[in-house]
Amino acid sequence: MNNVQAISYSMIYEYLLGTFPTANTYDDRIIGQKIGYLSQSYGVYIGDIKFFWNKRGPYSRVLTKILYGIDKNKELIIQESSGFGIKLELKNRLDKLKEIIDSRPMECPKVIWLEILASIKFISDELTSNEPDVIIPVLKKRKSFLNQYSYEIEKASSLVL
Repeated sequence: MNNVQAISYSMIYEYLLGTFPTANTYDDRIIGQKIGYLSQSYGVYIGDIKFFWNKRGPYSRVLTKILYGIDKNKELIIQESSGFGIKLELKNRLDKLKEIIDSRPMECPKVIWLEILASIKFISDELTSNEPDVIIPVLKKRKSFLNQYSYEIEKASSLVL
């Protein structure tokens, strides 16, 4: 595991969500993937991490390894990261993303909200379109289990597109 990637990712994750990343549960790993993808989408470099479409949206095998490495070396990562801070330029980008994440409707689970945000952004980049009328039908077709979250999808698209 690359400690530099693990440290930078953990700091970004903690800045955005207020907790240390973990890979304990399936939802934790989904949240971890979406935070990684969204961070990179907003211009925050967390290492050479490539994402591809998976059944739960943007996914990276490299990031999965980083997440498990963070769990395995939690104390070391916390200790090493204590000497670093996030640069102001990156904080400005992260603040915009944090505002979007914090706009989650209260009844929408965090894992679903992050999945919707990241999936919309991924599809938008993939189709090179910022048009909700183009993006949303593709999202609903690829992820029919999200159709019950129509309000959240509309809201998310207005925030990330």
